[in-house]
Amino acid sequence: MTESMSRRARQQRRPLRSAPGQVVALVVVVAIVVGVALVGAAVPPPSPAPAPATADGVPVAPVGSYSSSAFCTGGAVGPDGLAGTTDFLTNTSPVAVQGTMTSEVAPGTGSGASGSGTPAPPTQRAVVVPARGQAAVDPAAGLPAGALATWFAFDGGGVAVNQVTAGPDGWSTAPCASRLSGSWSFAGGSTAGGDALTLDLANPTPTDAVVDVSFLTSSGVIVPSDYQGLTVPAGQLVSENVGDFVQNQSEVATVVTAQSGVLVAGELQQWAGSRGGIGLWLGAPAPATVWHFAQNTNTGGSVTFHLANPGTTAVVATLSFGLPVAKVVPVQVSLPAQSVATFSASSSGRLPGQSAYAVDVRSTGPIVVARSVQAPSGASTPPMSGGGPGTTTVATHWLVPAPGVPGAPGAVGATVDSLGVADPGSAPARVVVTVAGSGAPVYAMTVAPGALVVLGSATVSGLRPFDVRSTRPVSVEEDSGPSGAPGVVASTGMSFTS
Repeated sequence: MTESMSRRARQQRRPLRSAPGQVVALVVVVAIVVGVALVGAAVPPPSPAPAPATADGVPVAPVGSYSSSAFCTGGAVGPDGLAGTTDFLTNTSPVAVQGTMTSEVAPGTGSGASGSGTPAPPTQRAVVVPARGQAAVDPAAGLPAGALATWFAFDGGGVAVNQVTAGPDGWSTAPCASRLSGSWSFAGGSTAGGDALTLDLANPTPTDAVVDVSFLTSSGVIVPSDYQGLTVPAGQLVSENVGDFVQNQSEVATVVTAQSGVLVAGELQQWAGSRGGIGLWLGAPAPATVWHFAQNTNTGGSVTFHLANPGTTAVVATLSFGLPVAKVVPVQVSLPAQSVATFSASSSGRLPGQSAYAVDVRSTGPIVVARSVQAPSGASTPPMSGGGPGTTTVATHWLVPAPGVPGAPGAVGATVDSLGVADPGSAPARVVVTVAGSGAPVYAMTVAPGALVVLGSATVSGLRPFDVRSTRPVSVEEDSGPSGAPGVVASTGMSFTS
């Protein structure tokens, strides 16, 4: 992405609440829309229960549940075709699941918005996800150009939603939240060197939410007055350009805390220049003392872990590494109160190149951890940079959606490159991987305690969703291509609730 393109993206994503009539252009991704029909004017969406403070934001409701939800923030941004988003629905239940999809254009954008910044009416459509099947939907279909948020209400469980954002400089994939929360946290953002960071706050409930937003940087804590008591109206999206107040910072952690109400928060990172790429990130509903990254690979570029301590007391984080055979001495990182820090795994000298390894981060107090990956010099396949948060969850049952569905990839040539399963426990885990829905066998394996097994493209390539079941709790991560290096386009699995 050139610096001028990044600048245009930032200009288009300035605070929408304070820029009436401003237009954010959206390039509609060509996608197959399965079982979607316009059903008329939108009605206020139901008000979901807030997430438990210690939960990930993406558990899959079990088959047989009376209802379930999914919430996708922003991701489609800027002029000149910088990015567009497709949502993918995966149904693991033996019956078709019906639901509604509500798409909302941010206030002050689109041809339907008034000069005073009145939002265009949301559009609601019916969706049907086939039994043990998948669907691809274009959330922008039929809507004026603008920043979008989309939420789904399903008449049943077993359905998960993930999204892919793609543009000329790369692509990224992330799960959509299945829960709302009064707090969201992020680590690893950047506004340095032409990088652009956007914070999207979506409120699908019928009640206004009021939030405070602060930022932790290597230069200290930044608390913009414009982001204190920020109202996110019922059924709307507020999109903020972080660089308006947090300028030229290579390490930016974001903390969103609701004074009232619940919502979902996501960030879109755009890296500039020769290391260009896109990062679509769902926030963590709460800081945690344990984080998992199931597969990481040093390939000559950079693999960096970003740690943020939003608390008022200092903590110590310990990074432990799992390899198929070797043992690596853990690393400790100290984090003063309200601070950020990094650990460069690729330059530490402790980890072998070209070999996948798992990372577990355990800290003496709640923190937020993310990972960024930059392709080595000379790599020619965009994106060159990517990253995202780890997971705070280990589980015995995972759904791992693909970055697209057959006939509708999220990006040109999108495919699963590898699937990593890591066992952070003290006993072996027997793991069986099948194709979600059909149950077709893929692989059975034993993962040693403190180690991982990676299934390569010869086993998992294509656009199949995977069902991962284990005799002991494990963490799961999928790597996708094309990209400049492993880990640039990656996503954790989505655990099933009991």
